Amino acid sequence: MDISLKLLLLCLTTAVFVTRTAATEQQGRIVCYFTDWAVYRPGLGSYGVENIPADLCTHLIYAFIGVNATSWEVMVLDTWMDVDEGTFLKFTELRQTNPNLTMQVTLGGWNEGGLKYSQMVAVAERRQSFISSLVKFMKEYGFQGLDLDWEYPGDTERNGTCADKENLLTFVKELREAFDDEDSDWEITMAVPMVQSRLEAGYSVPGLCEVLDAVHVMSYDLRTAADGFADVHSPLYRRNHDKGKYLKLNVHDGLALWEEMGCPANKLVVGVPFYGRTFTLNNGDKNYNEGTPINTTVGGGNPGVYTGERGILAYYEICTAVQNASDGWTVKWDAQGMVPYTFKDTQWVGYENEKSVQIKMDFIKEKGYAGAMTWAIDSDDFHGLCGEKNALLHILHNNMNNYKVPQPAAK
Repeated sequence: MDISLKLLLLCLTTAVFVTRTAATEQQGRIVCYFTDWAVYRPGLGSYGVENIPADLCTHLIYAFIGVNATSWEVMVLDTWMDVDEGTFLKFTELRQTNPNLTMQVTLGGWNEGGLKYSQMVAVAERRQSFISSLVKFMKEYGFQGLDLDWEYPGDTERNGTCADKENLLTFVKELREAFDDEDSDWEITMAVPMVQSRLEAGYSVPGLCEVLDAVHVMSYDLRTAADGFADVHSPLYRRNHDKGKYLKLNVHDGLALWEEMGCPANKLVVGVPFYGRTFTLNNGDKNYNEGTPINTTVGGGNPGVYTGERGILAYYEICTAVQNASDGWTVKWDAQGMVPYTFKDTQWVGYENEKSVQIKMDFIKEKGYAGAMTWAIDSDDFHGLCGEKNALLHILHNNMNNYKVPQPAAK
């Protein structure tokens, strides 16, 4: 065999090695994120492993782990909860009674920042140090995959650099190689934005989608109090009042953008929020329409009794507030965005309910996407305060459980 033929065969082998092709017969994914800090919420809001409805998910993802910026190894972010209290192991042990579950851990998140991720992927020795420690970590605790949530590569406001884009792709390919050496069934997924400038700055879309098992599109938080007006944060389609940069900040256009940039539909998982974004209107303002200006000095709506964070309410906090008309909340429906919103006095909330979630499931099946994911299961009505327990997650399960993801049409 001459040297040129050997090189050709090596290149072909490598291409097969790093490319993950979705199965011909592919079940819809139901991706459930679990946040370990939800257990610290008071009273009815406390959510632990024992509350997870594992039978309603195909993939369970533990949030979060981080990167140690000195050793460039895995960093446990809550040692007491995750390790001392055994929550990592309690989590992965759910697979004993749900053998078809894939148990993943997610790396990063907003609070981790972007600097050390940029620094880690930029240096080969750091990448290998992290990957080696990650494989050891996963074997120790029984995880079967990594979900990467770096927010955001290439974003200079998050200490990213222009080199992040290629370095990230290199890191994911090296991670795929290490996982295949250990267990070829281990998955790599990625939580990603849907803003064009962020994609162009930080994501080699075709290359990543070849290597990743699935792409979790964060199709929510598309409007927040920082924008200066009240609006629903996960509209399915554009609305008449959307202007400028907001024209394409909707679920439909965001998913279409990922396809246009080279990611096949059967790799894309559509994010559905189980929480609402909240806003405080100016005193005396009686304009409750979407787009009404807000009081930007307070940073969102009032904190919830259980979630305790300004600007956010869990679905169970919203549904209990609006279920009795006598409590004073007015519920409206955005017929263009296919989402609900509600208001009372100066408080305005855009959210998802059972009707809007079902519409999103129909959209996923119509477009041939890979499934649905939610951030996060601890915000569902897990006590059944407004009806069925885990009502929103049941809608994901009922629609995705028997859904077969079609192969994308040849272009």
